[in-house]
Order: sequence, then C-alpha cells, then structure tokens
Amino acid sequence: MKKIIVVKIGSSVLFTRRNKLDEFRIAQIASQVKKLQDLEFSVVLIVSGAVAYGANFVDLSGSQIERRAAAGIGQIFLTSTFDNQFHQKNVQIAQLLLTKKNFESKNDKCSLVNIFNHYMKKNIVSFVNENDVVSLNSFNGNDYLAAQIGTLLHADQLIILSTMQGSAYGVGGAKSKLEAVDMVRQKNIRAAIVDGKIKDILLKTVL
Repeated sequence: MKKIIVVKIGSSVLFTRRNKLDEFRIAQIASQVKKLQDLEFSVVLIVSGAVAYGANFVDLSGSQIERRAAAGIGQIFLTSTFDNQFHQKNVQIAQLLLTKKNFESKNDKCSLVNIFNHYMKKNIVSFVNENDVVSLNSFNGNDYLAAQIGTLLHADQLIILSTMQGSAYGVGGAKSKLEAVDMVRQKNIRAAIVDGKIKDILLKTVL
C-alpha cells in the first residue's frame, strides 16, 4: 500500500519579491512530486496563494469582498501555472476547492475520502485550496485545512513548506503551523515544517 504524503505549500514559497508566481520553484516542486510518485508515494498538495496573486489585480485594502474577488482571479493563475509545470513532468493534477461544509457530516467526509482515494489510485495529484470565493478563511488558513485532510486520509506524513519571513497575504503564521503539526501528531502522523525554498527539501524530508 502506498504511503500518503500531504504537502501544504505556503504563499511565501511560491512568489517572487515582485509578487509574481515563481515558475522555477513550482517546477522544482513538480520534479520532487514526480520522484515521490516513482517511489510509490501518493502526494496530496494544499496550495496557498490565490489571494496573494489576485492582489496584483484587486485592491485588498477594502472589505472581505475584495479578498474573495482576488481569490477567484488568483486561483485561475495558480492552477494554470501548476498544471503547466506538472504536465511537463508527466504528472496530472486535479483541483479540489473545499469549504468547512465538506467536513461537516459523515457522508460529506466519506464523499471527500472517496474522491481523494480515486485520484490516488490513478496516480493523480489532488491540488487543494480553500474555496475563498464562497467561504473566506472558514478553516482559519490552509495549515488547518492540511491538518484536517491529513487526518481524514490517515496520511503517513504532513509537510508544511514555508519560509521564515512568511507572506503578507497569509492567514495563520507560525502559530497555525505549529498547531497543525500538533493536531496530526496526536493522530500518530509524522509532521514537519521546513523551508520550501531549499533544493529537494521534499525528498530530503520524506526519504
């Protein structure tokens, strides 16, 4: 049976100083995911950055509706860029945009597990984000969403890719990352917070 690795990628890992998506970094992540697949690991990605990229087009100094609008714009660019880079490594991704409602009932959670398992059986990488357009920050950030998914899937490991400086558009910060790690460790899931800009850090953390 394949081991399941849940990887949360923070906005600070994915963007340049000019707030543009770092395609070189995303290509490196894609290469590592491909190598893990070749080694019989299943990988699930929780990817932040939709609001951050959308901030290039929407003024975020206003109300929450502006952040929701930014998320809708940014998610398209985020998904397209990941799809392009992963496609070049012969890795297929599938997008899942989730809200808390997907975790509320036993049937909802069962449905979610089924689609994750279906993708993993087909060696497809689930590309997950919170659906901020309809439910902004319902999980209080993707760190908690990643922990919930890791727990739901009985994952073998949760890896949070971050940077020391963080992102101006992030939600949780260090506190949420530590709490997410604690949540999954209570379920006997290995967990680590690592610098996502270190070369081959995923491989070094898993293997």
